[in-house]
Amino acid sequence: MKPVKGLALGGRYHLVRRIAVGGMGEVWVAQDDSLGRDVAVKVLRAEFAGDEDFLRRLRTEARNNAKLSHPCIAQMYDYGEQDGTGYLVMELVQGEPMSDLLEREPVVPVARLLPILSQAADGLHAAHVAGVVHRDVKPGNILLERGGGVKLTDFGVSLAANQVPMTATGMVMGTAQYLSPEQAIGRPATPASDVYALGIVAFEALMGKRPFTGPTPVDIAVAHVNQPVPPMSGTIDRELVTLVEACLSKDPAGRPRSAAVMARALEQITARIARDRSARRGAHATEVIALPPSTTTRPASPSRGSGQRPAASAVPERAEDKPGETARAYPPRRVVQQSRAAEEKTAAPRSRPAPTRAAARTGTTRAAARPVAARHRDAPARSTAPAQAPAAAAGAGAATAAPPPPPPSSRATVRTRAEVRRDQEARAARPTASNRLGGGGIGPLSWPAVALVVAVVVLILAAVFGLAGGGGSGDGKSAGVTENGVGDGMIVLSTTDWGSAHGGPTIDKDA
Repeated sequence: MKPVKGLALGGRYHLVRRIAVGGMGEVWVAQDDSLGRDVAVKVLRAEFAGDEDFLRRLRTEARNNAKLSHPCIAQMYDYGEQDGTGYLVMELVQGEPMSDLLEREPVVPVARLLPILSQAADGLHAAHVAGVVHRDVKPGNILLERGGGVKLTDFGVSLAANQVPMTATGMVMGTAQYLSPEQAIGRPATPASDVYALGIVAFEALMGKRPFTGPTPVDIAVAHVNQPVPPMSGTIDRELVTLVEACLSKDPAGRPRSAAVMARALEQITARIARDRSARRGAHATEVIALPPSTTTRPASPSRGSGQRPAASAVPERAEDKPGETARAYPPRRVVQQSRAAEEKTAAPRSRPAPTRAAARTGTTRAAARPVAARHRDAPARSTAPAQAPAAAAGAGAATAAPPPPPPSSRATVRTRAEVRRDQEARAARPTASNRLGGGGIGPLSWPAVALVVAVVVLILAAVFGLAGGGGSGDGKSAGVTENGVGDGMIVLSTTDWGSAHGGPTIDKDA
């Protein structure tokens, strides 16, 4: 019977399409009518139909595979014979064989290869525990699922424990490129033989070529026995190289004791390589930047007339500053007074509030409040804005509301003792009724200037009186006017006749 599309096997499996051809049979995708699912069906090739030896081998594969149940082994569903041919019904794996991957990528990245090898080793260990030796481990029999899983398949030449050998003496079963040295010389295959074959797969995927080649399968088998393993690339992880070389040991005793030991070693290498890569990525992403020492400058404080509060600095500006305190930055008093005077000239007159000054001063300076009823109109207006409190008090949240403005008739300011003392000195220097005729001069005028003014006044009066007397007498004689009682340095004023030759009054000053 020749397998063709649409052929029904066992009355329930309808062949849909062929997906692979092997040395002994063909693999088809079939539809299971009973369970309504897709399955994989392995059917003997048409030229082997009716051959009892191939039918016996197919039955052996079905029995050996039916003993195995592992996530990394393709599951066996059914076996049947029809018209002199046999068929196996197995799990359909959605993916591709590893041989297709090696055709696209001769060198597989380590991060992808190691999980494949470790899962394949786990599947082999499950078969070995069940007493089954695969005897044909190669990339074509390692199926790669789309989700990253691995399935071992094709136990056609497998050998179970206590099973009668299906080969004659000296006959070798397996693929020459992956054949162990003990199999090549005709010894029976053991679990160590499967470990050796998986080591060949690892070497091929890491180096992009097989370790032993030759013109014929016999030459390749002899190379497995006699030739040393070629050196591997120095760029490959050294621990992984050591493991692969151990798997390719000519002596089965030099290989890992089991496929499970090989799987655990591969998992440890995978975890360590992942940690090393993460550490390298973190080292490249992290950069230590040495910042120069910051030189913090005091922020410029707004003027008192602006009504803004100075911002408190969160970092001490000097070494002697205590934590939680900031330096007070007040503008010069003269600048404040000038800015206030300029604002008052341009702004309309209004009544300003006189809040209480709440400033904690050190030393002998204390807050003093003194009401002032009136001020000199020409004197520059003093600032009535409250003094800025320290930044620590502002940070503590102690905010006080400004009191209501007083009546226009009485306005109070808060001044220090120094301000009060300067006001007293200024008032003492102004001319008043009490010191206008007292000693020390009259205001800013000195005594010589006062004497000159008095002399001019007396001269004018003398001239007026002389003119009036001359007109009344008419005798042409001189009339003298003397002022006594002025002490030393007496001044004599005299007038002559208006008709005389002098022509006006004269002033004689005696020594």
